[in-house]
Amino acid sequence: MSAFRTLISSLVVGTLVTFGAVKAQAAGEVEKIVRQGELKIGYIPSPPGTAKDPKTGELTGFYVDAARTIAEQMGVRPVFIETTWANFVAGLQAGQFDMSIGATFATVKRATVVDFTKPIFYLGSVAVVKNDEARFASLADMNKPDVRIAVVQGTAAEDFVRRTIPNAKMTSLAGGNLTAGFMEVAAGRADASFEDLFTATRFTEQQPGVKMLFNDRPVNFLPIAWTVRKGNSELQSVLNVGLDNLLTSGQWDVIAAKYITGGRYVNEPALREFPKQAP
Repeated sequence: MSAFRTLISSLVVGTLVTFGAVKAQAAGEVEKIVRQGELKIGYIPSPPGTAKDPKTGELTGFYVDAARTIAEQMGVRPVFIETTWANFVAGLQAGQFDMSIGATFATVKRATVVDFTKPIFYLGSVAVVKNDEARFASLADMNKPDVRIAVVQGTAAEDFVRRTIPNAKMTSLAGGNLTAGFMEVAAGRADASFEDLFTATRFTEQQPGVKMLFNDRPVNFLPIAWTVRKGNSELQSVLNVGLDNLLTSGQWDVIAAKYITGGRYVNEPALREFPKQAP
């Protein structure tokens, strides 16, 4: 029994030491940012939230403008560092940047490796299919081995299809282009593809050969949030205050309205369309 107690004590002590090391590492993060005078912000080119001019390198978009506003309120200079969907978590963990404005569907799986801010808005997903596609009145109609579904690797859409439509033949496409699955549908290499309503709307407007399904009632409705390194509760708290201020002051609507006209929702606390339309 004494040996067992010794083992349990050792495990408890080890756990406390590890937890303490994580807390110690996270403590003082905001003080360090303020002392250095810069907030390092990871970004992923994904218009209209974040767009990069290929000639000048200039960044625009409502994620960029909001991050600049919060950095200004912190009294520091925003420094933007480009990353990818595949590498942004590693970038946070390695300290390459303090936060990521790669707007990410907040899921339980992702929350095990990063910490999320409060939602910047909520967004649902839809399917894109060929105009003459008539087989799919519901998700259940897609759940068949002869149905080909293309999704972008690492996205919430990939996880959604794997969990909800497991019998379909799913193809995961590498890269950061969220319309890659839609292009597979347009080319006839896939029967359907899922992605967020805004991305799908823009794609179908430019591609007359395809249409959206479930756009009247989007599926997989999830919060979209920014991320910080796991355990960095100090910066997470500061960002949450900044986002709350942007929302309650109406500035979030003003910033976003320069780039988008709808298709997203915020919690006020009841969901409403975002950005708010002018009367």
